[in-house]
Amino acid sequence: MKNTFKALALSAAMVVGAATASFAEDRPITDAVIVEYLEFNLVDGSNPDEFLRETLAMDVVLEGYDGFVARHLARNTDGSWVEVVYWTSLETAEAALPRFVEDPRTKGFLSLVDGDSLSVKYSNVFEF
Repeated sequence: MKNTFKALALSAAMVVGAATASFAEDRPITDAVIVEYLEFNLVDGSNPDEFLRETLAMDVVLEGYDGFVARHLARNTDGSWVEVVYWTSLETAEAALPRFVEDPRTKGFLSLVDGDSLSVKYSNVFEF
């Protein structure tokens, strides 16, 4: 039973990985030199499932931005959210934020984010 579960999990992971790879050209994470941290709350009364659907739709938008490498989303135990975005340079990261805010394709996503709660930080990636 345990081996059957492992085989099913591995098969599912391979299918998800193949599907994800087919949607966009993956950049190796080693291309990233800047990590952008965005921490925020959702607008009161927002549906987290709707937010997650809108978040997935933002992949296409970000993949068109110069310097974009990858992104990850997490929900903190206090209910706030953290998005971690990897970029090839600080310049491309800083240029992307105002462009993202003005992009008509991001309106649904941004309507769910409490702008007053948003904090943005940038960090350099160090190789060990």
